[in-house]
Amino acid sequence: MVESLCHNLELPGCTPEPLMNYLKALGILRLVSEQKDSDARGWWKNDVFILRSTVLFGDAETDAAKHDALLEFFLKEYKPTPIVAPWAGGSGFFKKDNKQAVQALAGSTTPRVHLYREVIQSVQAIIDEEKVGDKPKDNDKNRLIRRYRRELRDEVIAWMDAAMVLQHNGQGFAPLLGTGGNDGRLDFTQNFMQRIMSLKLHKDEQPTDQSREWLAQAFFASPAKLDSASVGQFAPGRAGGPNATQGMEGDSTDNPWDFILMMEGVLLLAGAAVRRFGVTDSPQAAFPFTVRAVAAGFDSPASKDEAESRGELWLPLWTRPTSAAELRHLFGEGRAEVSGRAARDGADFARAVAGLGVDRGISGFSRLGFLKRSGKAFLAAPLGRFEVVERTGVDLLREVDPWLERFRRAAGDKNAPPRFGSALRRIDSAIFEFCKYGGAAFFQRIIVALGNAERELALTPGKVGQSKTKVSPLAGLSADWINAARASGDGEFDIALALAGVRHEPDTHGEQPKIGPLRANLESVDWKKYCRAWADKERCVVWNAADLSTNLAHVLQRRMMDGDRAGCERLPLASRFTVSLDTVAEFIAGDLDDERIEQLIWGLMLIDAWHGANRDRAEQSPEATQPSRDREGAGSCALSREYALLKLLYLPHPLVPERSGEKLKWRLAQRVADGRMETGLIIRPEPRILPLLRAGRIGEACRIAAQRLRVSGLSPMPGPLPTGVMRDDEWSELTMDHRRAQRLAAALLIPVSSKSVNRLVHLVCRDQSAAAETLAASAQGESA
Repeated sequence: MVESLCHNLELPGCTPEPLMNYLKALGILRLVSEQKDSDARGWWKNDVFILRSTVLFGDAETDAAKHDALLEFFLKEYKPTPIVAPWAGGSGFFKKDNKQAVQALAGSTTPRVHLYREVIQSVQAIIDEEKVGDKPKDNDKNRLIRRYRRELRDEVIAWMDAAMVLQHNGQGFAPLLGTGGNDGRLDFTQNFMQRIMSLKLHKDEQPTDQSREWLAQAFFASPAKLDSASVGQFAPGRAGGPNATQGMEGDSTDNPWDFILMMEGVLLLAGAAVRRFGVTDSPQAAFPFTVRAVAAGFDSPASKDEAESRGELWLPLWTRPTSAAELRHLFGEGRAEVSGRAARDGADFARAVAGLGVDRGISGFSRLGFLKRSGKAFLAAPLGRFEVVERTGVDLLREVDPWLERFRRAAGDKNAPPRFGSALRRIDSAIFEFCKYGGAAFFQRIIVALGNAERELALTPGKVGQSKTKVSPLAGLSADWINAARASGDGEFDIALALAGVRHEPDTHGEQPKIGPLRANLESVDWKKYCRAWADKERCVVWNAADLSTNLAHVLQRRMMDGDRAGCERLPLASRFTVSLDTVAEFIAGDLDDERIEQLIWGLMLIDAWHGANRDRAEQSPEATQPSRDREGAGSCALSREYALLKLLYLPHPLVPERSGEKLKWRLAQRVADGRMETGLIIRPEPRILPLLRAGRIGEACRIAAQRLRVSGLSPMPGPLPTGVMRDDEWSELTMDHRRAQRLAAALLIPVSSKSVNRLVHLVCRDQSAAAETLAASAQGESA
């Protein structure tokens, strides 16, 4: 181990960003391995590339000696790979091209460029035989490329594989190398040859001091004066242009060795294109770790960047000493899988990384996007680092893949309204952020984004623009989504979850519901088909652009009306999830985020928590997993007596009293073993209450509620006068408050737990009543 450490050398000039520095590291490792030491290894540590070579550094006792050994190898022994692009104008092989570099290399006698000379001669012979004088186009270009693939050396074929993939009707180009080895008028191969000339590698001369200084800067980031030359998309900081330096505009600068080593590194990203793909209709997906661009994870995501980008490149980072052959295999596979298929865009790639659908030896990725800037020029812009960490919950996204693919196609239609594209970008961004950071809060963002897309579809039930194809509603997500998104102490989430699960619980076990779930009040879905289809004539939708409280009050009133019309024995307000009374008090006081609650409702209603393998885990209420919050204490909101009075009229099950010593405790009735509901106190709501609350008349609503409770068998406070006169009118003295009344009406829809009912009863009723005593005695008799 100690001996191997002596053969390691840090290269501060080789970093994961920009793209040029990353490719330069690959080029150094490949060239040392192929031309000096086949056992050489390389890896990343603290964002610096480490090179290990026993042959190159075997006699070096200090870092300075290792520096000199590496410099001497490249200055005196390095043989350039024959990188040419004799299918494009400007490459130096056609009439109107600058042929100086090609002719200089073709006429060189030095052994260092012997292979280059042979390749240039072979290319020129093919061009002459094909009688192509000017820049080739269409069929001529295809014919030339196929001949090159058959007749040129393997080193040239590797370069071609890195630049393009053959298709039936032309070529598909790798974003890494522009359009087949050039970006606009900048031909990368021509510039590569010009750099060789500028360093005089094609001549039998001693390396100049300037060349040595540039090479030291390329390896060790030492100070050096750069040349004025084009670097293309590979180093945005050196590309020049407006604001590139002091003054209005700066020149493009370059270190010739940087460009040469970068181009040499590109060849490690080749080799697999022909073997794996041959002819393909998806050229971007054919190149290693290259996917479609997606506007997610940007500091300032823009749809224009996504539309105009050439794609994304995810460059792997590894911390284990790795050979060039192993890296060639890694890039040759170039595989990132999600849901059993290859990743197609940046969001897919993030899912693959979070789900460990990539090679396990990779510790992270440097993400780059090829974005259009300064007119038509492209730059390889760093889009951040992505660590390979398994994220619990990422596999759940498989459940939305079929629907998301249909929505993606619809939103991508040229006639689709922009709001659908915006909704899709929100989904991609939420998925990307969850895969990167993990945690319940980021998983909630996915649920919110899906709910937002569903809401957009609901405006024109499933129809996107002029397309005749409808996108069906998203439904049936498993209860595991709730487990992945739930966080303790999240009042907004608890309320949204309880509301999203509101439905009619049938009177008899196994019977079908008579009215739809809360979702049917938000959008026109066919709830009898489990909300998997749009409903043509659904009239129970009452949700609109009003605020949350108003909408919830409308939903409650509609459900009461529909339940009465359908003859429901119990109120259609049951939910498998409940909210603590302290959280309800916070909602009434306006201390919670209404907008977030609304967004979560639209997302959580897509989950079918009433069915599924993990239903038992998901159905637990907050009280089952954390200490009760149904107690007034420091920092809690006091629960108002008017809410407690009104809520007793809007419970989904009868009230059941149980004798506990000298006191009675109340709970909601439950189903017994044979599916029958327990006997209890049934309190029918008064239809006048909700209109009164909507009018702000809280006192009158409470007076009517008190009378209803007394008729049902309870004894609401204040009690009667000694003369026997009831004091229900005292409730009418409450002042009118439209805002509070609206929030009270909305809160009546929020499900509360069975044990919370006891607190509600004791807040507004006396302990003793004839009905309670009779029911308690009856319950004891049944249990006996």
